[in-house]
Amino acid sequence: MTEMIHKYPKVAKNEETKPFWDAAQEGRFLVRRCPACKEIHWYPRTLCPLCHKAETEWEEHSGEGEIYTWTVMRKSPTGPFALGYVKLDGGPHVYVRFRDGVTEGLEIGKRTRMVFDRISDEDVYLFADLA
Repeated sequence: MTEMIHKYPKVAKNEETKPFWDAAQEGRFLVRRCPACKEIHWYPRTLCPLCHKAETEWEEHSGEGEIYTWTVMRKSPTGPFALGYVKLDGGPHVYVRFRDGVTEGLEIGKRTRMVFDRISDEDVYLFADLA
């Protein structure tokens, strides 16, 4: 039996992340902010991972930041791709895949922005792209 190789993992949507993915369909990048400690965090979830309050709120973010660290995965059945952490302006680090074709020119401290590309009729996927 031949197993199909998927280039991108299935987007995991649930009630907690639905507003994020709905905004993503419109190209908007949302994060959660905790009104108690005032910090924004990533991955979006209701419970603040910093102070453990369960009252976080959605907030639109520019999606801009800088590369904190990165690596290129060269042994992939779908071709090389880059992964890394991006430190969002005024916020947390986001673990993200860089947009297809972005494996050269990556440098720690280089400006990036979060973008959404359509990967199927129903789904968009979050990528980082060089600013």
